[in-house]
Amino acid sequence: MTQKDLISTIQLILGLFLVIVLVVLMRRVKTRPEIWPPTLGIGFGVYAFVASMIEGIIVQPTADFGDYTITSLLSAIGFGILGYIGGHILVHNAKKNRR
Repeated sequence: MTQKDLISTIQLILGLFLVIVLVVLMRRVKTRPEIWPPTLGIGFGVYAFVASMIEGIIVQPTADFGDYTITSLLSAIGFGILGYIGGHILVHNAKKNRR
């Protein structure tokens, strides 16, 4: 197993743990569904940026810092948008199940 594979596996496990914690908190605390989309969008974006930056700093040379910073930022924006859309889908399904 290479160093990049190990980092990716740790990130996957941490991400799954954070999603499980988020789902449990959403169900137990009974938060308002209207705040789910921004929370998920910001959370997914920040996690994607931090995870990509950590992997870039450890695996890639420091001369490419600008390159993987921009790549991490753009991918984090994409993941944030997907998280926001996923939050809206969860709100729609939650309202649909309440009827």
